[in-house]
Amino acid sequence: MLDPGSFWPFAFISLLFPYLYLLCLVIACIGLILRNHKAWILMVILILMSTLFRRSFFNISVNHESSAGITILSHNIGSSISGNQPGTWSFYHNIHADIFCFQEWLGNSITIKNIKDSLTRKYNSTLTLNQNPWPIFTSLNIINQGEIHSIAKGNGATWADVLYKKDTLRIYNVHLVSNRISGQTENLIANANHPDGSTWQKITRVLRRYKIALLQRTEQAEELQAHIKRSRYPVILAGDFNDIPSSYVFRLLSKNMKDAWLNAGNGMAFTYAGRLPFLHIDHMLTKGKIEAIDFEI
Repeated sequence: MLDPGSFWPFAFISLLFPYLYLLCLVIACIGLILRNHKAWILMVILILMSTLFRRSFFNISVNHESSAGITILSHNIGSSISGNQPGTWSFYHNIHADIFCFQEWLGNSITIKNIKDSLTRKYNSTLTLNQNPWPIFTSLNIINQGEIHSIAKGNGATWADVLYKKDTLRIYNVHLVSNRISGQTENLIANANHPDGSTWQKITRVLRRYKIALLQRTEQAEELQAHIKRSRYPVILAGDFNDIPSSYVFRLLSKNMKDAWLNAGNGMAFTYAGRLPFLHIDHMLTKGKIEAIDFEI
């Protein structure tokens, strides 16, 4: 995967990977039915790329049996604020996770305040030292913490060293720079059958925004990866990457790390609940002596 700083349009093309894979799979199957020997070449290529497809689209794994472990939940809560009414403020508290990683945490929101009040009865929080949009709540003791800020406002990461039994784990809660194109892209999809004179202007605007966000996200990922390399402890990296598994950003961050979804997830991989289908942009990676036992989206 090319560094977007060298050739950014290739990164945009990578967004189409799940669709292109399915199209090529259909073509290969038709070719085999018609006994076209060249279809075997395409099928071999698809098999070699099947791991990347599983990360992007669909996965089947055998869950590991274990009597011990910790539970971690990651949630970009920003788009869910309106749905968090009084009756559901205790949802997170009742889920009994050991660690919560929230993104787009809005400190001045009344709803957020009530969720925080519900959680702080049982959990420690990185918010006790500093308010930021990416807090970590945990039932474990926090012995150290810090932040990594992005040049793009509202984006960055919180890290916390927590005690688990006799071990220390480092948790990263990250929100990489958003593409900020979903609204305009969904509008283009909705009006695809009724193009007007401004359609190409809208497409150009989407591409320009995507390029700016991509370069910022790449810089942020490089800084985050350097920070992770310096950690003396096993690492859990969770959050909203705003990029899919076929992207340069994901490949960079997942280098020498294990993908919890690939190792323990089952079913569809999609985490974006908008009109753009098949986007797996929220992830959880581990490094060191940490194994994923089960994974649910």
